[in-house]
Amino acid sequence: MRKKKMFIPIVVIIPIIILLVFLMNIRGTEADQTVYNVDISTSPSNGFLIADNLAPGDKKTSVLKISNNGNLDFNYTVSSRQESGDLNLYNQIQLSIYDGQGKLYEGPLNGLSQFALGTIAKTDSRDLTFTAQLPLYVGNDAQGKTTSVAFDFTAIGHEEEIPTDGCFEPPFSNRNYTMQQKSTTPIKFHLRDSDGNLDVTQHQNVKLIISGSGIKTTSGSYIFSPADGTLKFPENIDEPHYQVRFSTWDYPVVSGNTYSANVYVEENLVCKKDFIVLDNGNRSNAP
Repeated sequence: MRKKKMFIPIVVIIPIIILLVFLMNIRGTEADQTVYNVDISTSPSNGFLIADNLAPGDKKTSVLKISNNGNLDFNYTVSSRQESGDLNLYNQIQLSIYDGQGKLYEGPLNGLSQFALGTIAKTDSRDLTFTAQLPLYVGNDAQGKTTSVAFDFTAIGHEEEIPTDGCFEPPFSNRNYTMQQKSTTPIKFHLRDSDGNLDVTQHQNVKLIISGSGIKTTSGSYIFSPADGTLKFPENIDEPHYQVRFSTWDYPVVSGNTYSANVYVEENLVCKKDFIVLDNGNRSNAP
């Protein structure tokens, strides 16, 4: 007997992209008359992911371009919220987000809450690929249901001056930062000399070491350095900085554990940041 695939017409509409633009108060001298602003835009500006007549197991993929139109590099985050429709359907949809370098997020659509997506330099842009999937386990109770969802993007500009009492950059430097399983966290930091200037004289001797319980490597930690290419120093941004895309797929960590990120120059500890790993999202990542 030939089995037929159960077909449940579902409509998932994501019609709105809400842009939150923040003006920055920059610490500077009286001679600096520059007006600094943060300006983020998307293309398309709305309705970028519309999925109708989905059966369990079906997917819908769309690409969204995020552009930095301001004169500051910015960090940006995304949150989801239901606007209307069936809440149970909204809670069951799974979402993945990729950029040109790999996976950023994989998990429930309702799990996006100020989720850090990385940095975009001024006048630059990023293409993000969003895939929404209706799981196979969705039953008849979802038949004929609809839900409308909005994605809220928030951009926060880099300050002109990076504080010298710590080297990590937002969003990783934010207070009570928590990392989410099935995600990629951008970890960025600056190194400065005694005059506050960028210091790259020790470039090949810089290391970022992440340590904590449950890391199954020979050293018991994850080590990143410019020497092996795991610690990047891109110069196409307004102020070059070291950065690592710390992915929990590539570097497994244990939910509920606390880990420590340590920056070393040779054997000297320059700065340190502790963070917790959670299953259900990074909901305490306020600036």
